[in-house]
Amino acid sequence: MTSETEPSAVIAQVLTAAEVRRDRVPLLLGLFDVGDRQVRLGAATALCVVAEEHPEIVPSLVGRLVDRADGENGLAAGLVFEYLAVRYPDAVESALDEPVRESSPLHDHDRANPTREDLGNRDVGRTRAAGSGPAADPQQVYTDDDDNTLAAEPGRGAGDDEGDGSTIRQRPRAADARWLAVIEAESRFDRLRVLAARDPRRYGATYRTRGTIDETDRAVALRLLRDGGDDLSPLDTRLEDWRSVADTDNVVTLYDWGRRPRRWMATEYTAQRLADRDRFAPSEAAWHAEQLATAVAAIHEAGVVHAGIDPQSVAYYGNVLEEDERQPPLLDNVGLLQFYRHHLDPAELLNPRYAAPEYYERRYGRIDHATDVYQLGAVCYRLFTGQPPYTGGFGAVRDAVLDRGPPVPSDVADVPEAVDDIVGKAMATGKLTRYETAAHLGQELRRLPLEDSDE
Repeated sequence: MTSETEPSAVIAQVLTAAEVRRDRVPLLLGLFDVGDRQVRLGAATALCVVAEEHPEIVPSLVGRLVDRADGENGLAAGLVFEYLAVRYPDAVESALDEPVRESSPLHDHDRANPTREDLGNRDVGRTRAAGSGPAADPQQVYTDDDDNTLAAEPGRGAGDDEGDGSTIRQRPRAADARWLAVIEAESRFDRLRVLAARDPRRYGATYRTRGTIDETDRAVALRLLRDGGDDLSPLDTRLEDWRSVADTDNVVTLYDWGRRPRRWMATEYTAQRLADRDRFAPSEAAWHAEQLATAVAAIHEAGVVHAGIDPQSVAYYGNVLEEDERQPPLLDNVGLLQFYRHHLDPAELLNPRYAAPEYYERRYGRIDHATDVYQLGAVCYRLFTGQPPYTGGFGAVRDAVLDRGPPVPSDVADVPEAVDDIVGKAMATGKLTRYETAAHLGQELRRLPLEDSDE
């Protein structure tokens, strides 16, 4: 082996040369077979540099990387592939035909998302599966806008929370590779791999990600959070609150968060929201409502207020084989609205059709546990009827919430009168006439005599 082809010399030449030569690619790929791990990783870095200087080689390089991914030393090929997938997504996708996409280990993330049981033991988060207890055993608030229309959350159209879930998705930007490396270094994850394009959501851009801790993979939603001012300590407090209830059934697990390169957090990945689902059969609606009420009661006992419960804050894994397979509902975004409502227009963060009167006028009191009870009642209305409790623009919704009183589910769906009573009490305009606790609401839901004869 000459000095020019000695591994460290090849890598150094690429990394330091003023003009990067594309003919170094075969030599660098050959270094993937060297026994020294540092050489293999150095070769992977050098290949990324060559691809930056000569992006036209990306399609052919992808094919060579896929061929090497099955080998014993496939880690280096995987690292280069991930970088190219983020940096040049169109070129990578066009280079992969369907057979390769299905068989390559570089794409094994296309398997169904693991359920909570698959997440394994971890140093943060829940210790048992959501919905695994006895109960699971069977089988925005608006400002007064001039145009009086519903405000839209970032990346979504007005009222999409009651739509078909067809969120406009965007590809990762070139800069994503840089922030991902910083987050990986700052986080408790040994490795993070972005698996899907950016999904604009309420509190910031979300990436479906695979996170590895102690050689255990987890399905992760990596969220780059929206700006909340210079003082982030109050947000840290809310995130600590969320993490403090991580062992609660039916609450999305918060793994980690940080401030560099911008505010971010990592939670378990969920693919679906209540807003994406159709009306439930009455017995199913009662089960989902009871699960949520039990979760809210538990976080209240821990001194945590959610403050933003609506169909976009109720999540589901979405990894089912049958469309009607029962999945436990999960409370997402726990406590975030408590922070962000002081920095952003709350209309972007909570659907006004589910917002309690105290969000509209201060005379109804502060945002507290009773607010969660009201919003639980509004979500119950959605579960039993398939519709939001109020319709129309901001003015119409506000007037209905403040003056008309609670909606009546049986006016729009065939449900027992007991459901009217439950929703009516939970959504009472005055706090003192609502259920005293979410646990009381859950008890009433368990007593419902329901049959699914209306289906």
